[in-house]
Parts: sequence; C-alpha cells; structure tokens
Amino acid sequence: MLEITRRRLLGLAGAGATAIAAPGLLTGCGSSKESTQVVFGATPDIAKAIEKSIARFNDSKVTAKPVKVRLMPADSSQFLDQMRTQFQAGSADVDVFGGDISWSAQFAPNGWLADLSERFSTDLRAQHLKAAVDANVVEGKVYGVPWYWDAGLLYYRKDLLEKAGYTAPPATWDELREMALKISRDTKTPFGFNFQGANYEGGTVNGIEYIRSAGGDVLADGKVTIGSPEAVQGLTTERTMVTSGAAPAGVANYKEDECLGAFLGGKTVFTRQWVYLYGKLADKQQSVLGPDQVGVAELPVARAGLNPVNVGGGWNCMVNANSRNQDDAWKLVQYLTAAEQQKELAAGYAFLPTRPALYDDKDILKAMPVITLAKQAIQHTTVPPLTAYYSDMSLAMAKTFNASLRGAVSPAGAAEQLQTALEQIVAKSK
Repeated sequence: MLEITRRRLLGLAGAGATAIAAPGLLTGCGSSKESTQVVFGATPDIAKAIEKSIARFNDSKVTAKPVKVRLMPADSSQFLDQMRTQFQAGSADVDVFGGDISWSAQFAPNGWLADLSERFSTDLRAQHLKAAVDANVVEGKVYGVPWYWDAGLLYYRKDLLEKAGYTAPPATWDELREMALKISRDTKTPFGFNFQGANYEGGTVNGIEYIRSAGGDVLADGKVTIGSPEAVQGLTTERTMVTSGAAPAGVANYKEDECLGAFLGGKTVFTRQWVYLYGKLADKQQSVLGPDQVGVAELPVARAGLNPVNVGGGWNCMVNANSRNQDDAWKLVQYLTAAEQQKELAAGYAFLPTRPALYDDKDILKAMPVITLAKQAIQHTTVPPLTAYYSDMSLAMAKTFNASLRGAVSPAGAAEQLQTALEQIVAKSK
C-alpha cells in the first residue's frame, strides 16, 4: 500500500522522470488516444524502472497498439484520488495501472475494475504469493495480478552497534529505544531512530505496525477493535519514541524521503523503511554508508513472545473496466507480472517479487543480499484492512495517529476517538 509514496522513492520527480525516459514511452495527463495506444498509469519511480521492459514489449509487437506510460502522482493517496475521479467520470483514459494492495477492495465493488478471474487462472495464481493473490479477490472474483511485494524492515548501523558493544539488533521496542539513545549519545550521531510519522498513508501504516506489534488490530472479523488496550499500548510506544528523545519530534512530519535522507546521510542509528533502501547503499551520490555498515532486521515487538509483524503488501496490475483495449491490456499485465520482468525489477531496483520461486534466484540474491531476510519478513508481512471503506479509515487513522505522535491527544484518547470514528465509517458503508 504500502510508497508509492509511502514506499520506494528513486529521487525522481514527475518532470525528472519525463526528462530521462526513453522518447515516446511517456505521456502526460491529457486524453489518451485509445484507438492507437494502450495507456499504462504508473508512478514516476516505477515508470523509470519499467522503461526498458516497456520498450521491449513494444518492439515485440505483441499488441498492435503500442503501450504508453502515463505518469501518475508519486503520492499513493493522490494517485488513488485521481483514479477514483476518472472512474466516477466513466473515463477509459487509462487502460491499465499499477495499484496498491488495498485498491481492489475499494474499486471493484463500484464496477470500476475488469474481472480477471477467467484470464488469471488457478494455475497462474499458484505461481504468486497467496497473500498477494488473496488481496485482489473481492466477493470471489479476482481484480488484479500481483506485480511486486514489499515489507517494512528495521535498518540499523551495524558498525555503530558493534562499537557500542551490542551483538544483535533490538527485539523489542524498549530495547530499540534504549539502544538508540545510548548509541546516538556515545557516537554523537544526531538521531537514534526515525520512521514515517507524517499525516499520510505511510503514517497510517506505521501506526498500524505499532498496534499489531503489541497484539492489537484495527479490525477483527469486520468489527472495529482499535480501542483495545493493546492498541493503546502500541500508540503509547510510538509516542514514547519521541518523548524519550530516541526519535526527533520532527518525525511527526517524516515521510520516506526524510527518513531515507537522514539514514543514508549517516545521521540516524535506526530507521524503519522499505526493502528498497538496501539498494541505495551502493550509490555514493545518495549514501555516505556502505552495505557493510548496515544491518537489517525485522521490526521489534512490544514484548518477548509476540511474533514479529510488519505492514506491507505490494502493488498489482489492474485493468480499467471501461478500457476499450481489454485483450491488449491483459497481454500487458501478463508481460509485466511475468517472472522475467519481476526478476528485472528485483535485481535492478530492489522491488520484491510476488513469485516465491524467484527468492532463490542466484542473480537476485547477488544483487539484493537483503532478500534472504526479506524472505523471512514476508512470512510476517500483514496488509492494511482490506475493505471498501479503507480510504476513509486510512484518512482518519493518519490524522489521529499523527495527533497522538505529536502529543496533541493522548494515545488512549486517540484510540478512543478512532474506535468511534471507524465504527461510524463502517456503519455508513453498510
């Protein structure tokens, strides 16, 4: 649902991506010429990553109409809003698009997505992670094909931990807070820990992680449970990261970019980030650190005995129900989600595959050593609540989680407010 832009940022603004993309592969946001081309909607980062594969697809003449990539907003919430606006207008302007894992549940009930159940056969589904496939199933029908996966991870300065006498990363949030304070003080590193705490989708994801790592949840069997003691404990842990000084107060404004820059700039001991961070370490223009200085672990839990958990998920290829190029759209979906293209995304851009078979691919393992841990973390990756009303829920959670993190409301007060607000959202949606 996870960038993207709670996720992978390749340092490209929309205009920058347009400037460096191969000529003829990108189109602006004007009307598409549906009689002459198939339009694929993608964020700037993924547009750059698939540039060569789209060129190959067009050269192969698999479809009579060439594929044009249209740049969509980098922020996933803005992307969601733009697609919703187009759908409500009955637009066929975008034929295929890369959508967050929560979008099938939000779009399909309105008849906006093409039913791919017959095209995406049981045999084809079995080649992908079950959780990734299940997230695209709405009322027994499949509305998306898994494209790439993601997981929230804890990155840490391995060299600084060793210097401070630690032999392993923290297993609990209390341990992380203690280590972050001590190491940042002893090594004069400006910050101990950062994470995505801003008022946006990434803040929602991080808040849910704190709650689930304490044994709580947002929904259980369709009922709102965010007012539970476990949820309060999770939000209390998040707030304590700031009040203790382990994380800067500014973390309440941090998105992926701010976290990434601080960590790669050597100013933070720990950071909660997506898998793609590891691929940045070799880029000396972006990172003062080398891969040998950085360790990767699963996110901590509230107390010993609880299973590690992260909120991630991934992105899928979806087809506009109004597209006049349904057959060509499906051919493009098949191509982009095939093993060859997923391998290219993993080895070249650190996007996790949705195909388990690729996790043992020697080329991917060589290019992306973090995959060995990601393989384990995926077993503990959970997704946001998959409901038709998730968008409204996420907005409410992002705002209230942020208020709790800033100290504008207590964690207990935040949980109580959200219990009422989310119950009202659910009730209105029935």
